[in-house]
Amino acid sequence: MSFPRGTRAMHVGLLERPLRPAAAGLTLETDFVAGDRIALERVDCLLCGGRDAEPLIAAGDHLTGLGGEFSVVRCPRCTLAWTNPRPTADCIHLFYPPDYRPWDMREERPGWRGGFRQLVEQAALVRDYGYPEGQGSRVGGGERIEDGGSRMEVRHGGHPPSSILHPPSSTRDARRFLLAALARLWLRRRRQRLNWIPFQPPGRLLDFGCGRGDFLETMRRYGWNVEGLDLSPLVAGYVEGRTGIRIHAGTLPHPDVPPNSFDAVTMWNALEHVHHPREVVAAARRALRPGGLLVVGVPNIDSWAFRRFGRWWWQLELPRHLVHFTPATLCRLLVSEGFAIDAVEHVGRPGTIRKSARRALAAGEPSRDLRRLLRKYPAQRIADRTERAGEADFLRVIARRPYGTVRSAPAPA
Repeated sequence: MSFPRGTRAMHVGLLERPLRPAAAGLTLETDFVAGDRIALERVDCLLCGGRDAEPLIAAGDHLTGLGGEFSVVRCPRCTLAWTNPRPTADCIHLFYPPDYRPWDMREERPGWRGGFRQLVEQAALVRDYGYPEGQGSRVGGGERIEDGGSRMEVRHGGHPPSSILHPPSSTRDARRFLLAALARLWLRRRRQRLNWIPFQPPGRLLDFGCGRGDFLETMRRYGWNVEGLDLSPLVAGYVEGRTGIRIHAGTLPHPDVPPNSFDAVTMWNALEHVHHPREVVAAARRALRPGGLLVVGVPNIDSWAFRRFGRWWWQLELPRHLVHFTPATLCRLLVSEGFAIDAVEHVGRPGTIRKSARRALAAGEPSRDLRRLLRKYPAQRIADRTERAGEADFLRVIARRPYGTVRSAPAPA
């Protein structure tokens, strides 16, 4: 049996486990369940190929209740954590029910508040991140921030050099100046700025694991020429028909994603779902032009929330999450595939803290502080504190395909 590049002599042992719903009355459509058995495989470390592994945690699937408990192990050599054994690629679809939230196609209207947010957000992106001024325009409306003519600077924490010192020169500039200043005050938390990535001319963007296409529509509105990629052919077809955006069905590498064709590749809550993360990252690098950006957002298993909630942590998501990253292991993976790291950001999410607390309480875990964390403001304070301490439960890493051929350097510890 042969394996894709980067898995390094993967040892596989197939197991079988009956489909066992945790709660009575769970029903699945007949075209969703392919059979009555789940095939599991044991794999070596997906980063360094090591065969040793230490048990980290075990939990069931809170979404479908299928398959009993799944284990997460950690490599003692490189510290990567992964689900092991894991469902095979042929049966992982059993754990993605038709009502899986990222594939929920119910349209949500933004309302006046959402429309005003788009207005001020676009002003900030034009002024500070080099975005084009109008939809579809390819003429940059903001200043370019360059390093040696080849590399845009992104500061740790995601805040670009401020343009607040550049006075407006016209009525239009003054309006943009004020709206951008309002955006910086109103959208001050990192989770509100996840979409704020530097514009890369000419502006072709591929969103890997695009789901229902909300991010693609937003970035198209802000001037990117967008395409999407999703594992579900049904979702891909629906989103393309609804939005007119080209959506490819499948994963990376993909025959319709040629080399050197994109200026940015984004992966929001996607890389942790793939069976072969090194192969996906390597394919993303080939798809990017030199100087292009890879933006990866994943849960952080080296977080306060994971240590506090353990098996009840909302973002554990077994067995759909096959790889469980920390800042060090994610950077190590990207650097090993030829990327240079521009920024590493911790993003606090009070919503997932509240959901984790609710799940732990429902499971019967007694704790007064859990009830406190059900409330909005205590959860927000914890999220802000973990963000400042570098132990928030979500990571955003911006990496760049370097110009020319560079030798991989060690990733940050």
